[in-house]
Amino acid sequence: MDSLDTWPTPVTFDDRGFDRDVLRQLGRKPSRDDDAATPATSDAPGSEGSAGGSSVVEEEADQAPRDREDEARTPEAGTGRPSLREKLTASLLLVIPVVSTLVIALSGVRFADSRNGWWLGVIAVVLVLAALSWVSVLRRTFAKAQRHLAARLPGVVGHGVGIARELEVESPFDEDGVSDTVTAHLTVRVNPTQGPAFTGTVDAVYTLADAEKLTVGSHGPVRYLRSDPEHTVGIETRLDEQKVQQIYRAAAMN
Repeated sequence: MDSLDTWPTPVTFDDRGFDRDVLRQLGRKPSRDDDAATPATSDAPGSEGSAGGSSVVEEEADQAPRDREDEARTPEAGTGRPSLREKLTASLLLVIPVVSTLVIALSGVRFADSRNGWWLGVIAVVLVLAALSWVSVLRRTFAKAQRHLAARLPGVVGHGVGIARELEVESPFDEDGVSDTVTAHLTVRVNPTQGPAFTGTVDAVYTLADAEKLTVGSHGPVRYLRSDPEHTVGIETRLDEQKVQQIYRAAAMN
């Protein structure tokens, strides 16, 4: 490191474009090359399963084999098509509300005809069972999707430590007077947790006080798309201190 100064956190940083690109790549059918690269390049610390390991690489590499073991139990594993079990689970999300609505409607009609309170009990039981079943199926569906994302995300998003090599801070003076924030244009040298170092550019908005702290040699965590690292570098602002330390350690060991 050129300096012990970590750069300040930007006031705002638009991650929506980056997230859209990540989801677009995750939505593509995984290739064999992607599957082979995932364990070797798994340095993304954003999965919820991360918990205090020696490095980000070890944590995410553990998740991919577990997900593949789940897929290996299905007859259509590796084909890119959902298994029969996944189709049934997805259909239950629609079937449970439809069937419950029909039962409740019929019970309501019978109650209106007979005025028998037993039908109200049926309606209450159906509502409770339907709610519990639907929530259970929904949780399993989200858990499965989360495992798929955790296995593939490291092959799409990379992390590293960015060191400012050049910086240019815009003037706070404009036609309206003095602005409270300024935009900084940074050229950073990225030491990734996996792979060769590279150079990219970052634009971020800072308060005037924080902008004064920016110097050549300031550093901090960055993320990028592996498909185009030089043009997709961004300052990482969504990680806790523990995961940031993991990035620093993994980048130092790379």
